[in-house]
Parts: sequence; C-alpha cells; structure tokens
Amino acid sequence: MTAEAERLPLEMADEPAVAEVGARQPRELGEGPSLEEALVELDRSLGVTLKAQAAAQRQLKRTLDAARQGRLRELPAALDALVEHARTLTQAALNVRTSWSFDVPAYLESGRYLAEVVELAERTGLLGVREIDGQLYSFPVVVKVKPRELAVELSRKQERGMRPSWLVGRLRKLRESKSSNNVSALLEAFERAYLLLTHGQDGRAVRLRELYNVLVLRPGQSREYSQTEFMLDVYRLDRAAGQEPLRTRAGRELSFPASTGAKAGQGIRLVTETGEERTYHSIRFDSR
Repeated sequence: MTAEAERLPLEMADEPAVAEVGARQPRELGEGPSLEEALVELDRSLGVTLKAQAAAQRQLKRTLDAARQGRLRELPAALDALVEHARTLTQAALNVRTSWSFDVPAYLESGRYLAEVVELAERTGLLGVREIDGQLYSFPVVVKVKPRELAVELSRKQERGMRPSWLVGRLRKLRESKSSNNVSALLEAFERAYLLLTHGQDGRAVRLRELYNVLVLRPGQSREYSQTEFMLDVYRLDRAAGQEPLRTRAGRELSFPASTGAKAGQGIRLVTETGEERTYHSIRFDSR
C-alpha cells in the first residue's frame, strides 16, 4: 500500500483503496533532552528551592518566637540568620529560573512532543496511542496540540497540563472512565444526520462519508470536528453495539453493514486500541 493510500482522506473513501485511521509513522526524535527529562530536572531544582524555603520558614518562626517573648539577647543573631536564609532562598529561586531554558514552542512544532507521548504510552502499557496527521488518537479521545496556547485539546476541551507523564495518565483515566461508554447523545446525532440523508426513511445503508458531510455542514465545523474524531465516534458506537444492541429513542437500531465496498477495499480502516483493524463503509438504522 502506498503512503497516499494509508493517509486517504474521508472525502476519497469511495476510491478503490483503504483509508487507515490509527497508523503511526516513525519520527526522528532529534537531539537534546525530552520535555519529560527537562521537567524531571526542573523538579530536582525546585526540590532544592523547597528545602531552602522550609529552612527560611523555620528560621522565621524562631525569630518571631524570640520577638514575641522578648528574648532580646537572641534577636540580633536571629535576624541575621533570617537574612541569610532569605538570601539562600532567593539564590535558589534565581538558579531555577535561569536553568529553565527549554524551547517549548519549537519542541511542540517539531513533532517531538507527540512522538514522546506515544513512546511513553507504549512503555507504560497504554496501548493504541497513535499519531495521525499531527494529532494523537487514544480511545476515546483525540488530542490536539496547541503550540501558541501552550496547551493540548482533548476532544475539544483545552487542558494546560502538558507534561508527557501527566498526559498519559490523563489518557489512561479517560479510557477507564465509564463515561466513555455513554454514547446516547452521539447515537441520536447520527440518527438525525442519517434521516436527513434518507428523507426520513430507515432500512437503507448510507455511506459514512455522506454522514460526515452532513455533520459538518456549518462553515468551519470540519475544523472543529475532524475526520479522525468522526471515525473515533463511529468506533465508539460500534464498540458499544458489540456489547448490546443500540437503539435510539425512536426505536431504530444502529448497525454498520459489512458492505461490498468495504470488502473490496473501499472504506476506512481504523486500528483500535488493542491493535485490531476494522474497516467501515456505511451506516444503517432499522426500525424494530
């Protein structure tokens, strides 16, 4: 399969090739420390500063006690010691500030950040985290990096925490969360788009490409709701339907037919968090 076929966009899903969602291309990590390594070193430096702060606080308490009790003989030495502790704390803080010179925007834009998160996720047992077109795919969310804001976006919710180990932990919690299995609102939205395409009729298979185009009719909405997020939602529904039949409030049951187009290689292939490959082509609702 060519590189073009592997990255086939959703609009081309009718062509005789398979679009793959979930493929990770190897990336050169480059030189210099990773963000996690830089933050570990910053942690160490801040630990030194914290000890200096604790020592200064203890000396401040001793000096305050001497003043409140009127131990005049001790006060001059206590005040001098307080000044020295304050200088030590200030110097420690200055050392930390001057030591932090990590070029975060350049690191994010280079792609090294995404590669680092993927590698850390694999190393810590969080399977199925992949980079797709500059985004991270990790069921049940898509992570977008915002270099200008120095933030990440998890399924359209912005998060300021960007430390790779923190982000991997967040992705793990989201995957384990029971809310990832709540697909009621998503099911109803897909049904509305489906009925718009079928003019209110059910029992017909509709291509996923057409359904996506309806869901992003509003100008600019395709940027807010990417094709990758759409396919992740398709998988969420299919995953839930595999546990029990999914029916809308109107009583229509959802299915993703194994169409001849999918069998012929026309469709969108998604690699799940367990490494399983699934191919999707169309969607269908049936009255029961």
